[in-house]
Amino acid sequence: MNGRWMPFAMATLLGCASVQPSKARHEVGELVEQRVGLPGAIPEQQDAESRARVRVRVAELMRRPLSVERALQVAMLNNRALRATLEDLGVAQAELVQAGLLQNPVISGDLVASTRGNGLGGGLALSQSLLSVFLIPAQRRVAKARLAHAVVLVGQATLTLARDVRVAFVRAQAAEQALGLHRSRAQAAEVAHELAQRQFDAGNITPLDQQLFAAALDRARVELADAQLAVTVAREALTRLLGLWGEDVAWTFAAPLDRVLPAETELGSLEQQGMKDRLDLSAARFEARSIEYALSLRRRGMIPELNVGLTARNEVGNDIGHEWVLGPSLSLSLPIFDPGHADIARIQAYLRQAQHRLQDVAIHVRSEIRVHRAELVAARRKVEYYERTVLPRAESITELTLQQYNAMLVGTYQLLGTRTDQIDARREYVEALRDYWVAHSELELAVGGRLPIPGP
Repeated sequence: MNGRWMPFAMATLLGCASVQPSKARHEVGELVEQRVGLPGAIPEQQDAESRARVRVRVAELMRRPLSVERALQVAMLNNRALRATLEDLGVAQAELVQAGLLQNPVISGDLVASTRGNGLGGGLALSQSLLSVFLIPAQRRVAKARLAHAVVLVGQATLTLARDVRVAFVRAQAAEQALGLHRSRAQAAEVAHELAQRQFDAGNITPLDQQLFAAALDRARVELADAQLAVTVAREALTRLLGLWGEDVAWTFAAPLDRVLPAETELGSLEQQGMKDRLDLSAARFEARSIEYALSLRRRGMIPELNVGLTARNEVGNDIGHEWVLGPSLSLSLPIFDPGHADIARIQAYLRQAQHRLQDVAIHVRSEIRVHRAELVAARRKVEYYERTVLPRAESITELTLQQYNAMLVGTYQLLGTRTDQIDARREYVEALRDYWVAHSELELAVGGRLPIPGP
């Protein structure tokens, strides 16, 4: 081949493969859009310009109060652990490119001296493995399976992050609402304590009654301090997932806990969706497939290594003096001591492990769906019971007590006590709502995406 065409041929061979995982990142972005409902949440590039756009977008999102959708967008763009996981796609893409490349040719040389003093001689040899050329298609199949495995693993990481954000979001919402109720309870205890102190000073109640009201105020203040700490802890948990720091940590919620519960979905359809959509199950399938390809590649690799090349030597010590000779070369490895059987047995064991893990993941998927659906149903029943029975009854008791108080049939302490009971019922209702949305998020992760919307 003419030497001037060599750079063009190498550029044609190597230029068709890119080490940038743009396509893989796009596939992860499609998974997030389909299963989380966030279009464009995963940037397809990781260069400086893309990072700058991400910072601008995060700043725009944080200018407004947080909704759960906005929190998910910030987390997908700004969570550092997810960014680190996305780099697995770059590793797998580079391995795919590497699998399609020829092995570098080997050049060797030697220098010899004539025993009869005729001078120095030597030679150069250029060799290339022929077997590596035929193994490229099999190597690419293995690398493609590993890239697909990396895509679904990164996709599973995004779904896990979405679950964590939703759970942290509702926990922080519930903690702030509970804090407000604890403040109301503490205020009621302060009123009761002040009234009891006045009556004690007037000699209308015993020291025991006065101390009991003081102890109730102590408990309310301690519970209020615990609630304030719970708000801080819950907010920081969400802040970490969003990757925020500095002034951005002073975010607020756009709305309280959602009280509108979606309709239930039957268990059978959830199990079918989980077996079809769970990305960790797909990852187990891709792992088994990649090991199958690796086993096939290793079996092909049992063919003896064959290298061909070209040798040029400067012969010395002959009758006509120095002379350069040129000719082909051939080398063949002899699989005498290591025929490769042990390596094949090792890969076969890995394959059996992967197949068992695949079956184990499938069993766990079905079980997790059943457990989380049971938790969701139980939490829904609890929320509905509070809405239909507990809260109306607590409100009715407070109203009836107020009527009797106005008629001077009951005292102030009993009125404050019923008011405290009503506040406790509302706090328990907030906790029930929190548990429902946590179970909802867990079930979404268990089925591999958003829950299906049942028909009427």
